[in-house]
Amino acid sequence: MTVPNLILVERCPGETRYALLAGNDLIEVALVRDAEVQPGAVIAGRVTGLLGDVCFVDIGTGSPGVLRAKTRFTEGQSVAVTVIVPARAEKGAELKSADTPIPDGAKIPSLLQAAPDIAATWWNRYRDTVTQIICTPVSEHRRVQALLGTAVTAEHGAATLFDDFGVEEFMEAALDRTIELPSGGSIAIEATAGAIVVDVDSGAGTPEAANAEAIMAVARALRLRNLAGHMLIDIIPPPGKRSVIRAAAQLLADRLAALVAADPIPTDIAGITPLGMIELTRKRVGLSLPEHLGGKHGAATMAYDALRRAVRTAIREKAARISLDAPPDVAALLRGKLKAALMEAMAQSKADIMVSERPGTAVDVVPF
Repeated sequence: MTVPNLILVERCPGETRYALLAGNDLIEVALVRDAEVQPGAVIAGRVTGLLGDVCFVDIGTGSPGVLRAKTRFTEGQSVAVTVIVPARAEKGAELKSADTPIPDGAKIPSLLQAAPDIAATWWNRYRDTVTQIICTPVSEHRRVQALLGTAVTAEHGAATLFDDFGVEEFMEAALDRTIELPSGGSIAIEATAGAIVVDVDSGAGTPEAANAEAIMAVARALRLRNLAGHMLIDIIPPPGKRSVIRAAAQLLADRLAALVAADPIPTDIAGITPLGMIELTRKRVGLSLPEHLGGKHGAATMAYDALRRAVRTAIREKAARISLDAPPDVAALLRGKLKAALMEAMAQSKADIMVSERPGTAVDVVPF
């Protein structure tokens, strides 16, 4: 079993990024963006609609969240809820009832309790094996050290922390639907409306090797990409009768169950379908990494990346001004929803950062 021994914490403009590693192996990545509601946050919301046992609750994020509860609520009632899954695509946030009292006169909606800190959660879970916590910049190092107290010494790392440990490269790869396998094959991960389907291709290798490697790759991707919901793995069937195919699939399913046993988010291996696919479900907690990043050319991903590059460029070049020449949707984010992140970037870099619009699908960072 892979044993975590290192936590990385990188504060960037508007977001904090966390990585959990075992030696050189990346186990888990988490993104906490200031402008987004986080899983585990407790919010005082207001019931805006009822449909059977489903309540629609305004939690201040635009589209109402969905609360399934046995308690009878009335429209307009204030209710404390915990966010399980933030809003994604066309779906509102998934919520559950919270016991936290709502103070008299509290603004509705408003945050009652912040989500648990990721570094603290990982430290509490893996304190017997984690030997190092590295943070950047200095302000984040101080925050984490104060949060954890004397239990562990948080170290100050370089500004390029995620690059140095290969986390940045992985996050870019997490947006690719294809994962290459050592023997020459690959798996393709396709998210559809009803399920996530994983297709195994042996390529230049053997079907046996591809299937075995695919199971390991899926187990790793489940946690690294935080994939969740209903999934099907379309393995390469061996020649023979249906009973032979099912037996081979069951061996692979048993191997997958063993590999995901250490994952704190439960995965249920449901069994083998009549067509020989491995069927499973993983509990949904938070957004998947691809959902969070929104694609390589997603406006939010480009905006956060531009702010990180602006800070590094300003510090490296000792520039007093930085120009961000961005596509219109990215520029609009930086001037609106992510304005606080832009201001944080200026504070970190000690440079004026100007945002201008330009056509295209990339952001140019120009120092002056």
